[in-house]
Amino acid sequence: MFLKFCVVILWIQLAGVSTQQLEQRPQFLNTQEGNNLTVHCNSSSVFTSFQWYRQKPGDGPILLLTLVKGGEVKEQKGLTARFDEARKGSSLHIATAQPRDEGIYICAGHSAPGAPAACN
Repeated sequence: MFLKFCVVILWIQLAGVSTQQLEQRPQFLNTQEGNNLTVHCNSSSVFTSFQWYRQKPGDGPILLLTLVKGGEVKEQKGLTARFDEARKGSSLHIATAQPRDEGIYICAGHSAPGAPAACN
């Protein structure tokens, strides 16, 4: 069975002019059930936190994991999210992909309180 994973590039500007941008790779991928895959989210700016969401067709995004410290690693139900030491990127690893994992994955990065945020 082939599973489809899609990454949508979104830009959210909460206040002021933002020069922060996130780039998520790969943007699209298909895999077979049981395979492992990793999605990367990178920026040229430093973020204080990263969030990973999954959106299923017809539903709103659901928060999967939040990372708030550089070097932090969190695991949940076959998902592993990492926040790089430099706080400029995050990755989401899906171990042994299952049909429940199919969807659109969204990475969001937040700066210090009051600063604009970027979503990808």
